[in-house]
Amino acid sequence: MTEADVHTLTGAYVCDALGEGERAAFEQHMAQCPECAAEVRELREVGAVMADAVATRPPASLKDAVDARIRVTRQDPPLTDPHAQEPQAAVPAQRGSAQRRRAAWAIAAVLALVVAGLGWRVADQQNQINALNAQSTQISQLLAAPDASATRVPVTGGGTALVVDSRSRNEVAVSFTGVASAPSGKIYQLWLMTATGAARSVGLMESTPNHPLLVEGLAGETAVGMTIEPSGGSVKPTTLPVMVAALEA
Repeated sequence: MTEADVHTLTGAYVCDALGEGERAAFEQHMAQCPECAAEVRELREVGAVMADAVATRPPASLKDAVDARIRVTRQDPPLTDPHAQEPQAAVPAQRGSAQRRRAAWAIAAVLALVVAGLGWRVADQQNQINALNAQSTQISQLLAAPDASATRVPVTGGGTALVVDSRSRNEVAVSFTGVASAPSGKIYQLWLMTATGAARSVGLMESTPNHPLLVEGLAGETAVGMTIEPSGGSVKPTTLPVMVAALEA
């Protein structure tokens, strides 16, 4: 195994997917490689954020319903960019292949659970299941894009947002953790913003969802933001953003 090869094992190590010999060799390498040790920590941290953001409690009837339904039916070495800029009003960004891989596993795993949980519902919810399956595929493709970038930023009032974007796919996924519901009579509104200050609405939410939001069709915007607006939303932001994350150029 070459020095370059061993750097690619961070994801498999975190997922406990290495053989005994490979695991021992990687741990020996990691003890002498601060970069790999840091990447392993970041993988675990970002995965925990994503899992907390999308974790849901299934209904009590899920097991019986699922039982009834059953009866009838290589990674790149870590890279660093010393010239990368931090997004305005954001905590230090966490970017790169480590975040993408761990976020990909967390999102894919939780979306699979969401789809499985919906499986017990009646046939008229098949469209919702299909939509979640399609979104799971799209998010996996987004996170696998070579230019995908992950950034975690704070939300005013508490909580954080994890933002993953790709210019080659013109997509951005947003997942929230620990964000309270909007005040009474208000709503959260998500925006794509340009460098000149123009904003395009891409969604309304009374509360942040328990699954990642996927926004398609980026058209040169440089940031994604969220404001609190009157119920029904606004044509343009009327308050200062409670969350802003810069998108990769």
